[in-house]
Amino acid sequence: MTLHPKAGMTLIEILMALAILAISAGVLMTATSRCLNVISTAKNYYEARRILETGELEYPLLVVQKKGEKDLKALNLNVGPIEYPRNFTYQRTSVRDEDKQDLMVVKSRVTWSAKGKSAFEEVTSYLYYTNEVVGL
Repeated sequence: MTLHPKAGMTLIEILMALAILAISAGVLMTATSRCLNVISTAKNYYEARRILETGELEYPLLVVQKKGEKDLKALNLNVGPIEYPRNFTYQRTSVRDEDKQDLMVVKSRVTWSAKGKSAFEEVTSYLYYTNEVVGL
């Protein structure tokens, strides 16, 4: 009678293989969820930048002179809040600088909520104008 070597794997070898596969699957799922989170955040910031541009185009800062008046007047300094799709809100505020009365600090802001947290993108610009009309 000849002895044949046992073919197949032992129970411990199978359990070790399953443990390695489970750890690998867990790492893969964690990496995938982090990648999806980064993609979602990037989409929100891209959309916020697009809404900032849209708000500036729809409500431009204007410096005009009305007929018969000598002074220049700034229009659309304060705008909003204006709702956009996907719960984005555009708002522009302006404050006259304390030191230089001809300088306006204009802040345009888009806010949104993502996963229960509030986020925003803000652009600060400066508007300088005087009430002197040149060349008339």
